[in-house]
Amino acid sequence: MTQEKPQGQWRRNPVAWLMILIPAATVVAGFWTLWLAASESGVDSNPDIVRRTAQIQVTSLEPDENASRLGLRGRVIIEAGSVLVEVTPSAGTIAPQLQLVHPIEDSLDRAVNLVPDPRGWRGAVTLGGEQAWHLRVVAADASWRVVGRYYPGDTEVQLEPAVSSQ
Repeated sequence: MTQEKPQGQWRRNPVAWLMILIPAATVVAGFWTLWLAASESGVDSNPDIVRRTAQIQVTSLEPDENASRLGLRGRVIIEAGSVLVEVTPSAGTIAPQLQLVHPIEDSLDRAVNLVPDPRGWRGAVTLGGEQAWHLRVVAADASWRVVGRYYPGDTEVQLEPAVSSQ
């Protein structure tokens, strides 16, 4: 005597659930990986000149070390249509450059020329929308740089050397 299985009982079969859940989990993990790669922790964009040695990218940290040794700190004050850059102690009389580094796409990077202002250096740029930026203030001769991170809605960004001197 043969017994027929009732229709619609696939929900009770664990193999059927595996056939559904494994591909679904793979799709979810793929989107999660894409999100991680695009977030701020997945920064691969670097506007510095990079030397490649045996498949390893090497860049100079000397400007960061110089800024740390000089004790340079700064801040960027975001105003309507412009930014004010203050670097202390005095970073010289030649205007530095403000670099807006996009965290993912280097073709979106921008450089802002700064002009003297009684409180520091001023540049015409609008920061807004939903875009976060890595901010870098670099000396005209590239001898030092201080960095910070702008998030949408910020009105002030603190700048400091990327490395500390020992």
